[in-house]
Amino acid sequence: MAVFTYMGTKKSLAGTISALCREHAPGPFLDLFSGISAAGSSVAPLRQIWCNDAQIFSRTLTEAFFRSTVDRPRSDQVAAIVKRLGDDNLNALAKAVQDPLEEELGLLWDGGTDEQIAIQARQREDGAMRRTEFEGRFSHCLFTTRYAGSYFGLTQAVQLDAIRYGADQASALDLISDEEHRWALLALCRSIASISNSTGHFAQYLTPSPSNIRRVLGKRRRCAWAHWLEALKDMCAVGDADWRANNRVFHGDAVEVLKAISAQNTRPAIIYADPPYTNDQYSRYYHLLETALLYDYPAADGKGLYRGGRFRSSFSLAREVEGAFERMIGEASQTGASLIISYPSNGLLPNSLQRIPELMAEHFSHVQDPLVIPHKHSTLGASKGREKEDVEECIFVATQAQLAP
Repeated sequence: MAVFTYMGTKKSLAGTISALCREHAPGPFLDLFSGISAAGSSVAPLRQIWCNDAQIFSRTLTEAFFRSTVDRPRSDQVAAIVKRLGDDNLNALAKAVQDPLEEELGLLWDGGTDEQIAIQARQREDGAMRRTEFEGRFSHCLFTTRYAGSYFGLTQAVQLDAIRYGADQASALDLISDEEHRWALLALCRSIASISNSTGHFAQYLTPSPSNIRRVLGKRRRCAWAHWLEALKDMCAVGDADWRANNRVFHGDAVEVLKAISAQNTRPAIIYADPPYTNDQYSRYYHLLETALLYDYPAADGKGLYRGGRFRSSFSLAREVEGAFERMIGEASQTGASLIISYPSNGLLPNSLQRIPELMAEHFSHVQDPLVIPHKHSTLGASKGREKEDVEECIFVATQAQLAP
């Protein structure tokens, strides 16, 4: 499968989670805060995988990996169709921004530092000025009018809009399947992550300066189409089609999803919860992927150009985090499933090494001693100092019945 990175991903713990699952009764594994579902991928295909996340990107990704009816898209055919159709939008947009486009291309490899810095600001200003005209004239110009000069260069933005146009047209004309359209959009997200002028997430773009202009230009020189094509060829589902047919994907608040599952006949055997552990709202770091998938021309604010109405997790609010744990653990117990939680000893929940087992004991018959593992956490682009920090990652396990020795 194409490799995605995601803040908070538990790839390094996935093997431990998978090993713990072997001790539990057969049945589905619910990844309650799935992200890119590193944990689910490590358990698959020994169990059915259920995934949940409040982010559209995660839902789309896990549906593709765990629910696709075919193993992979027809990448060569899809690419040829998307390019043929997308070129109409590419040529029209390129003609409409011909002068600034030629200016950018002339400076990318042979411009002075001051000129290269100045053009970024001009692109942002020009995009804002032409937004109303272009968005009434073109069906696909979101990246060109809103993100040129910030996360992307103008050339890259035009390419991204063309890819999205080609994929949407191909789907509307039934030239590619719904699943291939989804793969194409995920490849678009992967291209965005590869070329974006940012620090590994989208909280903010890098403002060009003499000290970072080489890094900015290195990203600006990357071809959005080439990275999309590479990602599309790498896309593939997990397991086989028969196994994937019985997996499930949810999209919502973790507690509300648990309530809905408790009312159903089919329930998971294991619930794995990896809730946010800092006061950083993850939706702030991945808003651009949400916009790429929704393509809805949202109202945006701040330097990061954040979407309005972003999901906000109670687990990332100091005054609400303990209540969020109480509700999650209580609702998980109602499903009859075992519960595995991973959470650092220095997370937003105070004294988590003691408090989480206490909360589990209120709802589960058996609570194991926490498993404490040395770990390194991302500091979300070094926004608070070092890029990585040493922590103790704690794994908590609770069951309604004694596990077999």
